[in-house]
Amino acid sequence: MTTLVKGQSSIYLVKETTEGVHVNETSASEAIEPLQDGLEFKLARESIERSTLTNTIEAVEPRLGLKTVTGTIPLEFKAGSSAGAEPRGHVLYQSLLGGVKQIEEAVTTKASGNTTSFLAIPDDKISYFGAGDSILLKIAGDFQVRPVASIVTTFGASGLNMAIPFSSMSQSQVIEKVTTYFHHSDTSSFSASHYIGGEILESVSGLKTVSASLDNWSANKTPNISFSVEGLNVTRAPSIPFLTPNFSNDSKVPVLQNACAWVGQNEIDYSELGLSMENTKADLLSACSPSGKIGTRKTAFSVSGSINPYMSADNVDRWTSFENGTVTSLFVYAYNPTVTAGEFNQIVAIWIPNMKITNMPSADSDGVLLDAIEFKAFRKNGNDSVFLSFI
Repeated sequence: MTTLVKGQSSIYLVKETTEGVHVNETSASEAIEPLQDGLEFKLARESIERSTLTNTIEAVEPRLGLKTVTGTIPLEFKAGSSAGAEPRGHVLYQSLLGGVKQIEEAVTTKASGNTTSFLAIPDDKISYFGAGDSILLKIAGDFQVRPVASIVTTFGASGLNMAIPFSSMSQSQVIEKVTTYFHHSDTSSFSASHYIGGEILESVSGLKTVSASLDNWSANKTPNISFSVEGLNVTRAPSIPFLTPNFSNDSKVPVLQNACAWVGQNEIDYSELGLSMENTKADLLSACSPSGKIGTRKTAFSVSGSINPYMSADNVDRWTSFENGTVTSLFVYAYNPTVTAGEFNQIVAIWIPNMKITNMPSADSDGVLLDAIEFKAFRKNGNDSVFLSFI
């Protein structure tokens, strides 16, 4: 018997045209680079017990009902291979959140009219931007990332109102390309081709991302994001991959140093961030389907998390905000530095424009006091509870 080695496995994810109809990979670019530990797909069958009278008290043969396909796909939380490109896990992010938009070319701000809270944009470029985008302003030696609060489309005065001011400003600066994911009810399904040990093909169809959790976002660590998925069917058969994934040109996962965060307008020192994004789903059961269901639909979406800034010795503003139920926001980003001081690339950013602190007990780290903030995000205008940007 030939044994299998986990490290020789590979996996490809492809968006489906019809939910549940498996789509095979056609390009090495469809491969993802998951973490070795935690990647799995499971098939379970509902056991239908039969309570009949026989001449003994032994259990009778059960029948097998609804198929349930679940899985976990953990990835490093990092940017795409080039500025503004989709990350490797694009289909997972889009299935989780539904919405995606891209600024596909760098834009230079106008030669005048820029302030720390407003960027003047040429009229023919303003349509590239949307509220919720996190943008990189490339001031020489002083790169800065900030979220966009709203768009001004008045002819001759077009621009971006920033949710958090820049710390400095110069005229005629470049805004880098970016891909941003946001919530939208229409989410896509995808197929997975998982070559276990490079010898057994596990084909999973009708997959959707049910939830995701941001893990290991801790000072001096590298962040991960773990996707929980559910599908319609899974099969296994001997097969070897016909493509070879190449991750040599991919971005590097950032080390969490200079991973700045803001609660409201206040930049904070903290050591850990947690984030959970969860869809509630309903199965579409069908007696006509071989698996007992024909798909799933998402019926609710929620975002919650935690962050632990150091407790201030000078004021209790955060406690007052918590006690009064004040609406606030959270912005955080991480990057990889370049050889030029003050400049960086391969950026991941999280923008939550509306949230409330739901709990804030005191905690400590080696005796130093922390505000152990727990929060929940919510919509304001719709499709705006969370934004994930890759720059």
